[in-house]
Amino acid sequence: MSYAAAVWFAAQEEVEKEERVNIPRLSFDDFDDDFIFKHFHFTRPAINFIIDYTRAHLNHPPSVHSVDAMVLAALCLYANGSLTKEIADMIGLSEVAISRAVHIVSALLSDKAEDFITFPNGYNDRVLLAQEIQRFCGMPNVVGVLGCMHVRIKPPPGEEIRYLNFMGHYSTMFQMICDSQGNLLSVENQWPGSTSEQNVWESSKICQQFKSGRHGHSWLIGASSYSLDKHVLTPLSYVRERTSIRYNEAHFKIGSAIQKTFCALKTRFRCLDNLGNIQKYTYNKPAEIVNACCVLHNIAMKFSIALPGKLVPEPVYHGINRQELTQGGSDMLLFREEMIKAFFSQDSDNVLGFPSSFEMA
Repeated sequence: MSYAAAVWFAAQEEVEKEERVNIPRLSFDDFDDDFIFKHFHFTRPAINFIIDYTRAHLNHPPSVHSVDAMVLAALCLYANGSLTKEIADMIGLSEVAISRAVHIVSALLSDKAEDFITFPNGYNDRVLLAQEIQRFCGMPNVVGVLGCMHVRIKPPPGEEIRYLNFMGHYSTMFQMICDSQGNLLSVENQWPGSTSEQNVWESSKICQQFKSGRHGHSWLIGASSYSLDKHVLTPLSYVRERTSIRYNEAHFKIGSAIQKTFCALKTRFRCLDNLGNIQKYTYNKPAEIVNACCVLHNIAMKFSIALPGKLVPEPVYHGINRQELTQGGSDMLLFREEMIKAFFSQDSDNVLGFPSSFEMA
């Protein structure tokens, strides 16, 4: 995420300022790296960064050791869905203190999400990201992949039908955008599980930003549950020619990045299997917990931390398949057809960047 480098450097600078105060800190020396990764799904350097960042941004910081304990309690709960007795004894916090710790850490990371989850706002940043994606799959002018992650919850009384999703369980939805590597660029929350992905997109802040022209003439990749429009490229419902097949193959290649990102989130943070599992330890605010996990996901990506296990596939059905005749009108259909001919024919010359002839007015 080169376009977010300044934010990361600023965050690191604040952490280093705190370190220069020479405040004593909880030591991990008694635990080897395997133990730390097993229980927290993060490496020692990353945990130190998270602790230092949390300490630097607490409005009313408690004692130094309790900040370390608070972060460890939250990380363990995010990673496992509950706090193991072994870690609870090591940290030395009561159940009430653990609940408060997770509340504080989740709220802080959620509030500071924009420090770590950033969408490319400048033209140069968009060009760099679009070039990376075009090298990856051949799609021009694409700056991200759009999708919604479902997280199981216990629905509010009387609202069960609103939260019943297409998979047959209750969930809340979080709209996310990622790049080709799985870095999160945007996270918005939250909608009842029965909401269509198209309605989620249309009511989101990032959609309004695109419509206002803030992100230029760039596109997001969306599944067939989205309508084709000036800012969302969808797959073809019917393909006959080799050119169309190449387009759909490229669309699937980059489009699968968001599904892999959802899988990575739920593999590293088992609390996302069912947020109800952690209610006995903490408050019932799914949005803050999911936002915190998204921040930590980007931190894990920045530190190149491996996943704690194999990716568990998520359901790929997105809901209503919007047919071509309902997608974006004839102008957009014609525009996509011309783009496909230019970039996915055998003799096409795929120039990296934002070709002006394919910018929508």
